[in-house]
Amino acid sequence: MRRQRKEKRISKPENIFLIIAVVLGLAFAVFQPLFIEPDASYHFDSATYISNTVVNRAKVGFPAEDYQSTPVPFTTVSTMMKKGTYFKNFFETKLPIISHSKVESRIVQLSWRNKLMHSVAALGVKIGHMIYPSIGAMIITARIFNLIFFIVAMYFIIKKLKVYQWLFVFVSLTPTVIQFVTSLSYDCFNYIVCAWLIATLLNLAADIKAEKELTIKKFFLRIILPSIAVYSSKENSILLFILVAGMLIYLIGKKLKISLSKLQIALGSSFIFILGVVYFFMRYHAHLYLIAGKFFYTFLEPYYTVLTTEVISGTNTAGVPAWLFAVQFAVLILLLLSYTKEAIPRWFAWLSFAVAALNLFGILLQYAVNSSYLTDATITGPQGRYFTVFILLLPGIFTLLSQKISVKSGAWLKKLVVFVIVFVLTINLSVTAVKFYHLQLPADEYRSGVTHYIFK
Repeated sequence: MRRQRKEKRISKPENIFLIIAVVLGLAFAVFQPLFIEPDASYHFDSATYISNTVVNRAKVGFPAEDYQSTPVPFTTVSTMMKKGTYFKNFFETKLPIISHSKVESRIVQLSWRNKLMHSVAALGVKIGHMIYPSIGAMIITARIFNLIFFIVAMYFIIKKLKVYQWLFVFVSLTPTVIQFVTSLSYDCFNYIVCAWLIATLLNLAADIKAEKELTIKKFFLRIILPSIAVYSSKENSILLFILVAGMLIYLIGKKLKISLSKLQIALGSSFIFILGVVYFFMRYHAHLYLIAGKFFYTFLEPYYTVLTTEVISGTNTAGVPAWLFAVQFAVLILLLLSYTKEAIPRWFAWLSFAVAALNLFGILLQYAVNSSYLTDATITGPQGRYFTVFILLLPGIFTLLSQKISVKSGAWLKKLVVFVIVFVLTINLSVTAVKFYHLQLPADEYRSGVTHYIFK
């Protein structure tokens, strides 16, 4: 009996998350090569500036002037590995703290959002430099600090969730997420606060579905802190406030005893959609042909990993084999279809889906008209991790779909989810380690829509 209780306690979603995140998260934090993640030098310099721990990385072969406007090529790090100077440069060489005047102006002029999102990594590089004043010690310590922040926050988010816990476990333990939470990137902060707000909204939606009493005052008390946190994160995350506004309108309507028919809701939604289309045509009428062409060729591009592997299988610098991505995605679909019971109102499910779609097409549109990539045939610049957290908005709409395509949930599916999580993370880290430490090859950022199959 005691053993059964122990097994039941361990098998809870939050505990499964905790075990895998601690073991494999630490492995990623320690064994991933330095400066492998996108814009790594920018995030490192931002963290060192915020924490007053600026070092002259040019002394170990990393040019000091090489900030995000000209990212450090991945060949710089792999060349060090080939020459046998990687560990000496990054882990043995001591670097003293230098003046802020040595830092390029783009780093000095960090916005308050960037400073906040880099704050945990900044504390990490500070403590790391105190432990041993090398770049390696600073980065590894900062990675572990970000990882601890992520694990603690997501553990309680998943624990407090009333619905869709296993989806949060699956998405939060994808290689894409684990890679950026074991880096110095602000994506760690962004993912946590978005997941927090989404989880809060899902819990509120579940209460509405269960017809529990929910006053406007209680709504604001539960939504205020995660909303402030999301406001402090990346710009596209603010799209989640559409869900906050939608729920507030629903509660106000309920208090005023205003009831809308399905036809009225459909007409209202159509009106808002038409307004959006009119706004789009008014703003981008001069670029309509260009935008249409870029979207057309982007969705035809076989190697466009932004919308495939990068979303869940790894960042644009280190992914998994193509066949494994298909398995991973199939399990994600099975998990989404296993939610057969409507746990949230239908209007909230549709609104969540609309927000996820708006985030996807909004980001693609933004890069389609970006002057830096205007001459490219496909949409260049976005990365799959921009869409990852928005997967957490999809279970409601998949529940409606599952009424047509049913998947039986049970122990087998949970075991499959756990197996795929562990297997994919292990393969991802193995690919990265073999490529860098054994083959001594640079990471490949050109898989993310910069070099294409059709337009080589």
